[in-house]
Amino acid sequence: MTPNQSDQIDSRVVDAISSLGNSQRLRILLALGEVVREHHEPRHTMTFTELHDAVDIDSSSQFSYHLDQLVGQFVTETPDGYRLTDSGTRIVRVIHSGVYESTSALEDTEIAGACLFCDETSLLATLDADLFRIRCTSCDAILITVSSPQSQTRNRTPTEIYESFGYRIWSMYIQLRGGVCPECFGPVDTEVSQYEHGETVQYIHNSSCRECQHLVSMPIELPVAFHPVVLYLFWKHGISVLDLPLWELYEYTTSDVFVTNIVSVEPFVADFTIALEDEILSLRMDDTATVTLNSCNQD
Repeated sequence: MTPNQSDQIDSRVVDAISSLGNSQRLRILLALGEVVREHHEPRHTMTFTELHDAVDIDSSSQFSYHLDQLVGQFVTETPDGYRLTDSGTRIVRVIHSGVYESTSALEDTEIAGACLFCDETSLLATLDADLFRIRCTSCDAILITVSSPQSQTRNRTPTEIYESFGYRIWSMYIQLRGGVCPECFGPVDTEVSQYEHGETVQYIHNSSCRECQHLVSMPIELPVAFHPVVLYLFWKHGISVLDLPLWELYEYTTSDVFVTNIVSVEPFVADFTIALEDEILSLRMDDTATVTLNSCNQD
């Protein structure tokens, strides 16, 4: 759905959502999901009788009515019985994960890392309602904002929760660099924009999904940090970038280790110098976020 279609919602969308507004229908989906889990077979089917017995709805006609409301969009009827569609599987996962619930708040926690705007190492991680944020207590800049589903915070210690957000951000970036929306897997368009806080300007990549309109903003330094030669340089010096959360990577991008020089805004061109001890890399990024190696003095 494009922005100019927001006032023209397809009736099929309304019907699909309406069909889920009943506890007995959700129990049918959960029963089909449970048998898939038990048999480790995503296309496992249940006969009408097996499904009716699993859901335990007294009236057979009432059960049949509710099942019919799900067939097509969320359940597929086959000669062997009934099974979940991909959409049905996603609904079951949503129910189990609790993404519709607000996350329990945790105490604010001081964490390692540096601010992109004032370079201070005074970051605070907060988790409240449905948002995870990293904020600088020195200049009050918001550095990171990520949605926080219930499933990400259940059964984890506070430290494990914060670590999980670090890996989740990397997984989002990996998909975005391939032009894949991390929310609905549709195609994304990426452009460079400026983000201002106080008198400081940072250049970021804004990636917008053509399908669900999901917007993700990432620092322009990330494609450089993930260049194979840069990953190898950090690895040689005992630093695993893939295990380093974004906010800790900022400690390098705001120091002399990782220097960014904007060559041109239109078209966008930027040069980057990465120096660790006596090893120096020089790279360039163009307006398509393509990174090329200019020079390298690694051993």
